[in-house]
Amino acid sequence: MSSTVTSILSSTVGLLWNKARDSTAAKLKDGDVADAKVREIVVRELNDIKTKLDGLSRKDLLSSSRFLKEGVDLLYVSLDKSKLEQKAVMDPTQQDRGETSGMSSGVDSGILSEALELSHAMGKMKIYSDKEFESAKERFKDARKRATDAFCNEALNINDRIFAAKLRVVSEILECLDSPQTAITGCLSFLQDLHSLPAVCEMFDVYLNGGVKSLLGKAERVENVKSVILINYVLFNLKSKFSRRFTDRLTWPGIIELTDRTFNPILDWQEVSTRKSMGNELGQAPKRLILDDAIRPRLSAVDSHGNVVVGECGKCNINVIQRTGETKVVHELPDCGEGKVIDQGIVGLAVDKNNNVYVVRWVKTHTENCDVECYVLNVLDENYNVKHRCRFDFLQVTITIPYVTSPYFHVVWITIHTNNNMIMIKNGDSNVYVCDNVGQLKHKFEPHSVGIPWLGISNKDEIMIPSHDGTAVHFHSEEGNLKSTVQLPEGHRVLGVALHHVICKIIVLTFVRDKDSYFLVCYTETGELETSTLFSEDDDIKWSPSITSHPSGPVAVVREKTITFI
Repeated sequence: MSSTVTSILSSTVGLLWNKARDSTAAKLKDGDVADAKVREIVVRELNDIKTKLDGLSRKDLLSSSRFLKEGVDLLYVSLDKSKLEQKAVMDPTQQDRGETSGMSSGVDSGILSEALELSHAMGKMKIYSDKEFESAKERFKDARKRATDAFCNEALNINDRIFAAKLRVVSEILECLDSPQTAITGCLSFLQDLHSLPAVCEMFDVYLNGGVKSLLGKAERVENVKSVILINYVLFNLKSKFSRRFTDRLTWPGIIELTDRTFNPILDWQEVSTRKSMGNELGQAPKRLILDDAIRPRLSAVDSHGNVVVGECGKCNINVIQRTGETKVVHELPDCGEGKVIDQGIVGLAVDKNNNVYVVRWVKTHTENCDVECYVLNVLDENYNVKHRCRFDFLQVTITIPYVTSPYFHVVWITIHTNNNMIMIKNGDSNVYVCDNVGQLKHKFEPHSVGIPWLGISNKDEIMIPSHDGTAVHFHSEEGNLKSTVQLPEGHRVLGVALHHVICKIIVLTFVRDKDSYFLVCYTETGELETSTLFSEDDDIKWSPSITSHPSGPVAVVREKTITFI
């Protein structure tokens, strides 16, 4: 059986029991034994469903689960038949190459290979066992229709309607195995119907905000909230793997309206997952990495592969945190060779569209007469080899705290313009510096006002600079002319700003002191406010979070111990 089909069966059927995946199936290795074990798990769970359903009012739920089980049985027959018939026509020398032998060995693992593997498996089923596969699709179609009828039955309680929603989603995904995009479109449309149910809105409102009602029906509410969250989880993962369009957390369509704000089940996952009542199933949010070691968020940048490049402030190491969570040291910057180095550290870092890494170091050296402090630029290529190094003679070291000389206090914020110019601003300096890609100063300008040292490049190639009080973002031309200003919602203060290149939205990371929380405020290309979404509560972190984006699409919010891709 295709590993991708196995994964889809495991996650979708597991959803019926509020599991993102079957823990037994997750531990299985590839092979025929694994296929048999997964089948045993799936059939066992489908058989157990009917023991949970009784009464005439649930006849549509019973019918849906019955059709679903028949469809799964036929799907397994189809898979087995296609495997046997394929072996019969294969050259004996090819029989040990596995199901994906027809795929190019040059295809990277990930979204593309997942989609190709599923297409490959479905293609074989159509060729070798069209009758069984088409019959399975018809059963899934019937299951979807009956589940839809049950969901629309207002006489059913919210528990049954949510279960009907899960049956509806599972059935449509399996019905459209040969066309995941069709399933994605249908399920996302249905998801909005689920989230708009008054009972669902009230359920999340009570669960998240508490109140007198939270004391009643607590266990039932926990299970229902978990069900809705996991429906979103399964659909988000399906869309990430098989959609032709970029999938991001910020614009996830399944928004739930609360009395005081909106709740995004994908973006706001941690609000639910951190609660002990949910157990371990919701421990790892979609597109979120939990790090073993703390990092400095402002010394990070995302590359075109979605890896996060990080500089160590007190050292000169460049680390890469991969999407898998693995961290490795890729480069250690050499000493400058200009006198004896007393102290040094990375104070600024950026990645350009070609994955070149720009690293600024603060270096303190001792010569015969005195100590000298300066800033040094190292440019690394995409393989992290040094391709250029120079000293910033125009950038003066200023001590922002008396008698303190440490890289922690010599902040330099860098962003790379679309024309490959470096844009820099330094803590304690009111100027914005524009350099070429080898660090030679082209010109500088003093902007309208300068707040905390954060920079970004807009969709119009303008330089985005926070205002002095952090309540607005100013847009300047590269020559320094003020073009426009975007005012933040009341109470918000800028912590970072980035352009989401795929959806052409400006995302401002903010902090609201009254709520002690971080938000993502989204603006259109023309600067119109679209959404303001709670990102996380302040958990007494040492360093403020940072937002970073890459022209090829990846966007990440980096915190000391977590990285969230949006």
